[in-house]
Amino acid sequence: MAAITGTVVLSFSSVNFLMGSSNAIAATVPACSSSVLSLSPGFTQASAGNVGTPIVITNHGSTACSISGYPIVVARTEATSPRPVTFVRWPRSLIYVAASVRTIVMAPKGTTSFGISYIDALDQTYGQGRDCLMSSITVQLPRVIPARKVTVVLRKGSDGFGGPINSCFAGFEFGLTPIVKGSTPPEH
Repeated sequence: MAAITGTVVLSFSSVNFLMGSSNAIAATVPACSSSVLSLSPGFTQASAGNVGTPIVITNHGSTACSISGYPIVVARTEATSPRPVTFVRWPRSLIYVAASVRTIVMAPKGTTSFGISYIDALDQTYGQGRDCLMSSITVQLPRVIPARKVTVVLRKGSDGFGGPINSCFAGFEFGLTPIVKGSTPPEH
């Protein structure tokens, strides 16, 4: 299993954001440095087989920075998956709405997020073995300097939600939202 290079946080408090009134203003704010960003799983939500987990990005730097686009996400299952796991650029459940790509300006200690969504119980052929359990993801954020891959471990929270995701039950396909302001993408 890969070493944990991201920070795992299971509860969140209110945070402040700087949001440019246009992409022209955001263009004057430098791109985020990957060295000041951390990633952590947010609060998983589920309803009638529709599931969504936000991945929260926090700016630990002392200045504002900008970020935008879709992350590159790779699934890490505990054993070799029976089929390739893919991430597509649209919601795969009724938890998150489709969002437009925008440049987000993050204040120091500010957060943004992207959502991973799926429908549970699409394919139960493979069961719940280690080859189905996605216990972590590797994420590369777009337009950050320098490019860096971060491992985010999917753990259960104190509320019992979250934890490894059965990628087999999800039909081996997960939806992604682009990076949006706030600690969770817009919901339905």
